[in-house]
Amino acid sequence: MSNTNRTMLATYLTLTLMILLFTTLFSLESPALYLKFGVRIAMFLTVIVLSKKYWEQRILILAFLCTILSDYFFVFLRATDPDFPNRELYGMLGFIAAYLFLIAAFQRNFRIGKKEIVTVVPFVITFGIVLFLLVEYAVGFMFWAAVVLGIVLCYTGMTMVSTLYRGYFQKNAAWMITAAGTVLFLSDMVVAFSIFHPYFKQFLLWKENLIWGTYMLGWTLLLMITAETSLTVKDKYTTR
Repeated sequence: MSNTNRTMLATYLTLTLMILLFTTLFSLESPALYLKFGVRIAMFLTVIVLSKKYWEQRILILAFLCTILSDYFFVFLRATDPDFPNRELYGMLGFIAAYLFLIAAFQRNFRIGKKEIVTVVPFVITFGIVLFLLVEYAVGFMFWAAVVLGIVLCYTGMTMVSTLYRGYFQKNAAWMITAAGTVLFLSDMVVAFSIFHPYFKQFLLWKENLIWGTYMLGWTLLLMITAETSLTVKDKYTTR
């Protein structure tokens, strides 16, 4: 791990702990929400200033930007204008765009074979169960946005895990990409309950901390991918 990645990992894990602390102290009041949005802005600025060697890293800038737009609706407006029309719908659309950029960044050596099918099955089963449990609470555009987001998220998860065996990214990078895709998928499954299920809409400390702990971890790992100077298998052999 490079010094840059060590520094970013230490910094953003510390900020994640601060978010969890502020959530414990202030629940969903302004201090906690402003901190969350501020940390996400800092993460976006970090990804902009990092030196990038690969086009995949440049695409990640767009993914981070889309999440900032989503967090504007989900987090910032929750503090400043919680009754903003279709706030959660716009936030979901931002995440759909973000995950499409993640697919574009990591879908190298594309193929659909037995490994990919086996990989996507757990994501599809999990999403199917969540959809079954929440379908009675989701109506109108929110339902269809959730379905599209879930489908895109399943494909994103499969794409990111598939980097382990598609042979384009080095193993250490592929493991980080895989971990990021998995925790972001799990985070969004909990978010789905938070948006739609009447019981989970209320403030639950464990739920909020689970969402933000996994969310920050996933995007911190992707931030570290952006800073990698030896990302592909080709580089591994050309530098010998």
